[in-house]
Parts: sequence; C-alpha cells; structure tokens
Amino acid sequence: MSGKAIVRERIENIAGVNRTWFEWNGAAHPDDKKLVVEVDFDTDPNSPGFQRSVIEAICETVSAAFEEEVLLGRETPGFISGVSIVPKR
Repeated sequence: MSGKAIVRERIENIAGVNRTWFEWNGAAHPDDKKLVVEVDFDTDPNSPGFQRSVIEAICETVSAAFEEEVLLGRETPGFISGVSIVPKR
C-alpha cells in the first residue's frame, strides 16, 4: 500500500499520467482540496499531441471513485472540490 488516496493511485495507472497531488485552498476552507493531475502531453485540444481519451479516463476515474465513496458511506463535502489537468512542464 502506497499511502496515497485510492483515486490518486487509480489515476496514476492511466497511461499518459505522470503524477497527481492535492492542493489545499487554505485556512478559509480547510477541507476544500483540488486534485491536480499532471499529464505528459499538451492539454490544448488543438494540439496534435492532445489525448482526449486520457482526459476522459481521468474524469471517469474521479467520478467512479466519488460514487464508490458515496456507496461506502464515506462521502464528505471535502472529498475533492475540483480537478485540474496540467501538462508536464
């Protein structure tokens, strides 16, 4: 077990994803966290290297993880406030 959130582990297993992390929005909203997903391609949809299938897989994985949390009764308002998909610099 890696000690990472399950949603991060699942997303990091998607080809095209480099790494993931959480960003916290600060003291005003201590439970508000955003999942950041770093990918190894250009995120501009007009770019020839853009990989829509990877973006869709990330979104589906986050949605499935959220549904699983709800079914297990572990849903919390701070589960994930949003997702950012960013290209590797």
